[in-house]
Amino acid sequence: MTEFLDFLPPDWRLGWEFRWRDMIDIACMAFVVYQAYIRFRGTQAARIGVGLAVLGLFYFLASQAGLFLTTWVLGGIWAAAFILVVVVFQAEIRQILEQVNPVLSTPKMFRRTSAETWVADFLVTIAETCFSLAKKRRGAILVFERNDPVEPLLRSQGVLIDAAVSDLLLDNLFTPSSPLHDGAVYFRAGRVCRAGCILPLSESRSLPYTYGTRHRAALGITERSDALSVVVSEERGEVSVVDRGGMVTLPESAGLLTWLNLRLSGTRKRRTHWRWRDMLKTNIRPKLGALAAVCVLWLILVGPQNTEVGFAVPVVYYNIPRHLDMAGKNTQEVYLRVRGSRELLALLDPRGLRAQVDLSSARAGRSRLPLTERDINVPLGLQVAGMDPASVSVRLKERPSPPQQSDQNGPARQTS
Repeated sequence: MTEFLDFLPPDWRLGWEFRWRDMIDIACMAFVVYQAYIRFRGTQAARIGVGLAVLGLFYFLASQAGLFLTTWVLGGIWAAAFILVVVVFQAEIRQILEQVNPVLSTPKMFRRTSAETWVADFLVTIAETCFSLAKKRRGAILVFERNDPVEPLLRSQGVLIDAAVSDLLLDNLFTPSSPLHDGAVYFRAGRVCRAGCILPLSESRSLPYTYGTRHRAALGITERSDALSVVVSEERGEVSVVDRGGMVTLPESAGLLTWLNLRLSGTRKRRTHWRWRDMLKTNIRPKLGALAAVCVLWLILVGPQNTEVGFAVPVVYYNIPRHLDMAGKNTQEVYLRVRGSRELLALLDPRGLRAQVDLSSARAGRSRLPLTERDINVPLGLQVAGMDPASVSVRLKERPSPPQQSDQNGPARQTS
């Protein structure tokens, strides 16, 4: 495939050579960054990670400006802080990494969708049960997953239920004597997925003092995803609904049924027929942010391929035929010019470079073999700008036959 920037005038290219391999590289890294974001967002490790990223940005700017002391101090702080985060948050990081399922299909890796079986009976049962619990003064939290995956955001995943919704099941789960009554019930695909889940708390300081931990948890999960929450107050006997951080108290079950039906039925209609366009539009801001971050990193490390350095590298010959030996003066080293970004060239160790020549098809006598980029073990992101000489001269001779075996009392005996 030809270069993507060939249509630009030479003065506009600025030394960039954007190839199809670079496009695949950026796409893969953007996918990894997005998956890490949706699994780590809302956690303390994610907030500290943003601080480390800002620290790394200042480190890069200081190094480009030639501030030696600042670069040295920031580099030491960044390395120590990164190790500290891994040690302090190892349990949280391990829990999130365990949730990564390699068997998920590509659409589910971009957006975990639910089976679209939102029926009226399911919503009616939820609405009636919530107000029944409110009359009994039993606290409850119900979380409904829509497009964003909720499971990675849970502080504790509770107990797997995976059962159909019924009023008896919900009443038993929120009975004060039940060991799961203090946690949230998590709904996915119109079924009770998990119970006893611990949700992330909202850090908003504008909440009324009358709101307790249940209301802060219901707000917290909606601030980090597009999930819906229904919270039943144990003290006031009220039913409140939360969507994207906004809380509203409803007076009756009919209002709750209408509220849930409007939001969950709309999700079902959008997900009836899955399309690539729908997958790309979901969570568009985090996806564009991940793509932009990877593009900036690519431009810093790989983009400008306008710096060249030269090295004298040794020539290594391999796959020499068994019946041949090297003889005479052969090319021992070549002068190699490597082109790439200054950042990658600064990390290059010239002692590891080799010009490797395959002699499997060589014959006896003097011959000259051309050198190509494939014969040089240049790291990814760097290119071979030139070689001097462009070919190697090698001389091979026939290896002498081994001496024949002979008896002690007679001439050599030939064996067939």
